Amino acid sequence: MKRLILFTIFSAFIIGQVRSQQEGFARHYLLNPILINPGYTGFLDHHNLLFNYNNQLSSWPGAPKTVTASYNGPVNEHIGLGATLTSDNAASIVRNRTQLSYAYKLLINDFSLSLGLSTTFEQNRLKGTALLDPEIDRNDPFLIDATNGTKLFDAGFGAHAQVQEFYFGLAAPNLVRARVNSEGQVPNETNTFLQYFLAYAGYKWMVEDNNFYVEPSILVRNLRDAPFMVDFNGKVYFFEDQLIGGLTYTLGGGDRLTVLLGAALTNFDLYYSYTTSFQPSQQYHSGGHEVSVMFSFGTRKKKMEDE
Repeated sequence: MKRLILFTIFSAFIIGQVRSQQEGFARHYLLNPILINPGYTGFLDHHNLLFNYNNQLSSWPGAPKTVTASYNGPVNEHIGLGATLTSDNAASIVRNRTQLSYAYKLLINDFSLSLGLSTTFEQNRLKGTALLDPEIDRNDPFLIDATNGTKLFDAGFGAHAQVQEFYFGLAAPNLVRARVNSEGQVPNETNTFLQYFLAYAGYKWMVEDNNFYVEPSILVRNLRDAPFMVDFNGKVYFFEDQLIGGLTYTLGGGDRLTVLLGAALTNFDLYYSYTTSFQPSQQYHSGGHEVSVMFSFGTRKKKMEDE
């Protein structure tokens, strides 16, 4: 009976961690929408190399941590390409993703619209060290399946548009989601078409008397294995956009408040944000920390002029 109870607790913990980590979410989408929307691929006229680190529950043992490396840039006036590598770690769960994205950009006077597609290969596995507990039944087929790993294929769609200082976007992840290695006990999830989405809109305007910009925005998201959430964002740009500050209040999932600080230099950007939640569990950890470093290079317009 003791072994059964321990195994039940262990299984519930593992399943909970897997489900909560199915869709890692970077809050620095405010600065680079490529983190959530393939439609933003190559939208700007230069190439971007982005590194992002996200620790959701710092100081909590086994807290979820995500590391992302992403590139995107224009091939020509209409086509953009991108690639993203992501690694999630939560307790004994490891998830690695490789994503390729493509976007086609339409230019009509002041209106820019980019439509993008993404394909993702994902691998989830349970660390072998999780089975060292002598109370765990190592012959359990679900644990064996998790240790061997599950491999998934995923496809998504996104659109990003801008009209002068107003922008909006829509992303539909998990349009097609299927398991590649069919053996094992984990069911093959395929019926995900148009079940999940992210939608956002924002506007940036100048406060002329004080020479700074204010940018309010909103994001609505309904992601797989996550509660419905709404982000209310506000950013302020100082000194010709070189210094950035922001606040985000998130409704849903316990409600959260995020503070953002950043510096944008000529070809190098550095951003940091801290998130605190209004859940009782906040007293047991030090909140969430996220850091982004971005390099910009190879402006396409300059290359065309040189030619």
